[in-house]
Amino acid sequence: MSEMIEQAIKESPLFKHLSEEDAQQLVANARLAVFQTGEIIIAENAHAQDLYILLMGRVRIATTGPDNQPVELKSLGPGGYFGEVSLLNNIPATATVEVRTGPAQTIAVSGQAIRDLVAKDEKVRRLLTELTIARANDTITKVLK
Repeated sequence: MSEMIEQAIKESPLFKHLSEEDAQQLVANARLAVFQTGEIIIAENAHAQDLYILLMGRVRIATTGPDNQPVELKSLGPGGYFGEVSLLNNIPATATVEVRTGPAQTIAVSGQAIRDLVAKDEKVRRLLTELTIARANDTITKVLK
């Protein structure tokens, strides 16, 4: 199982540039997590504890619109990742992540390991910051539609 975790981390666009030591640090702080169709992985307004890399299945990311109705923001499949906005900004999650096609097999990397990596690796910090900004802009556009 640790080989699966290691492979997912080393193939992720976020982490493939990491040194062997940094990659192994993430592997040591990651676990396989499986969720079934309809299961909520991260709930809007809850604090995310992990960054998730999706290995199998599909998830829907949605937020609550001004009329209190769900607004679908994105659908992610294998290779997608989520949880970074809440982790990096130390704020409640801005959206709910729900399994649409399960089982959804994920690698859950501990939030502390991600924060430690971001503090020391400029490239990861830049990639996650850019992703956070892009996702925020996309959310605003879709919610105000």
